[in-house]
Amino acid sequence: MATIETLEISGPWLKLFWSDGGQQRFFATWLRDNAQTPEARNPTNGQRLMDVSDVPADTAFEAAALSGGGALEVTFAPDGYKSVYAPDWLRDFLQKDSNGPERHLWDAAHTILHRTFEDVTAQPDALADWLRAVARDGIALLRGVPTESEAVFRVADLFGYVRETNYGKLFDVRSVADPTNLAFTSQGLMVHTDNPYRNPVPGLQLLHCLQSDAEGGTSVFVDGFSTAEKLRRQHPKAFETLSTVWVPFRFRDGEADLQSRTPIICVDDNGAPTAVRYNNRSVAPVDPETDVETFYDAYRTFSALLQDPAGEATIQLEPGDCIVFDNERVLHGRKAFKQASRWLQGCYADKDSLLSKLRILSAQNTP
Repeated sequence: MATIETLEISGPWLKLFWSDGGQQRFFATWLRDNAQTPEARNPTNGQRLMDVSDVPADTAFEAAALSGGGALEVTFAPDGYKSVYAPDWLRDFLQKDSNGPERHLWDAAHTILHRTFEDVTAQPDALADWLRAVARDGIALLRGVPTESEAVFRVADLFGYVRETNYGKLFDVRSVADPTNLAFTSQGLMVHTDNPYRNPVPGLQLLHCLQSDAEGGTSVFVDGFSTAEKLRRQHPKAFETLSTVWVPFRFRDGEADLQSRTPIICVDDNGAPTAVRYNNRSVAPVDPETDVETFYDAYRTFSALLQDPAGEATIQLEPGDCIVFDNERVLHGRKAFKQASRWLQGCYADKDSLLSKLRILSAQNTP
């Protein structure tokens, strides 16, 4: 493990030199604001006990040294406040802050990782491997889930909690008379993300196959982040338009009127996609005062890329299969099917609980 070899103070900045060549710079106010003392943080839960207003505006370094154990010991001016920083805590900031494993972007050649329900319920390593695939690829499959109504809840219980919506905790996907949603028909569905009219949007969708003897109905999945990056490379102006123009979405029936506005492609402070909102059934009219000519050119271009078979991963869900995917990244759809026995049950969940569970399992396996 790398250790801190030397340090250097230059005005309000402190620089650390690590044994493996790594270097870091820390601002005095930042270190003081993140003091690791019992007065600054609760020793049991690590929560802050100070506010930034408690940090002097003229905070500077009075002294800094390395302890015998390699920790950083700092005395701050103007009030002589002291704090010690563990090397592993400092080292974490050499890495890019991340909510999960590095993303793997994919296309039609992608093989969706699958594990068995029996394995992930009995083996923490298998569960961590499966959760890691959901975080990394945006999608993973479980096989052998009991073909019982509400068994999808048992899958959600592996990592978190069900997100209840106006559809209830559980929704059935099968053909019905007078459907309130085209999902409840035998028609094919273009790839889309669910609930873009909701704020916040459910982060994960779980679909469990209970019955399937219908002809057709193949499930289709597209990596929205991979497609967005393709759009950026091939049509940078279109990418800029779809990541900056706010688009309204709406769903309404007799009991709900849900509305939200959001870019179709959401990005973070580094410009990387964080969410894709695409649903041709619930998109509402964009503001006519927008540069609609540019918008529609970009919208049409992105739609064509999303429907390109080169980006489609397909799977025929069989009874006992449960597919879990990132509803803010992976678009899903299906081929049309002939009326027969086809029954899926689904629910929504949030990504933060899955990522939390993955971090706990990963920490337990770290030597």
